[in-house]
Amino acid sequence: MFRSIKILAAAALLMAPLAGGLAAQAAPIPEEMRARTLPRQHLSGPRFGFTVFTGDVARLRQSIGKEAMMSQFGWQFETQIVSTTTGNQALMEWIVLVGGVEQDEMNLSLSWMAGYRLPTGIEFGVGPNISIRKEGGDPTTSMIVAMGATLPFGELYVPANLAVAFAEGGPRVTTLLGWIIG
Repeated sequence: MFRSIKILAAAALLMAPLAGGLAAQAAPIPEEMRARTLPRQHLSGPRFGFTVFTGDVARLRQSIGKEAMMSQFGWQFETQIVSTTTGNQALMEWIVLVGGVEQDEMNLSLSWMAGYRLPTGIEFGVGPNISIRKEGGDPTTSMIVAMGATLPFGELYVPANLAVAFAEGGPRVTTLLGWIIG
């Protein structure tokens, strides 16, 4: 066994210069495709909007005297993970919402999303969601797909988003507006 280790070590020593030469010949990454090193920006702020229930959930809500639509209020915690020199950005987001207060409900929702924003402000993301009702019961989980845009209004940035949560009982469609603080 000791002889095998010596042979492997000798082979590694002989291959090292070849590997270094191949690495030196690799084409450099074009400047416009390189990621910029910059401090992480935290683009968080309040969000408000509404959710529309569909399918079995909408029918169940209507059967107990609740509307198939409810308000949403909350906060989005957004961190810019990386930005390219062309302005594209990779994002990580946590969205906390309280829904249905106008119908004497308190539905808590937490979403985690990985997203991407183009230099034009158009953005999209995907991630999991968990929702808990005031009345109790099992938490509801879903997968969210979202898209929207962050629009500049002078020095104020206003995100407008549309999200679809795919869950048992029918998809939920949520629209949110807000502004960025940070």
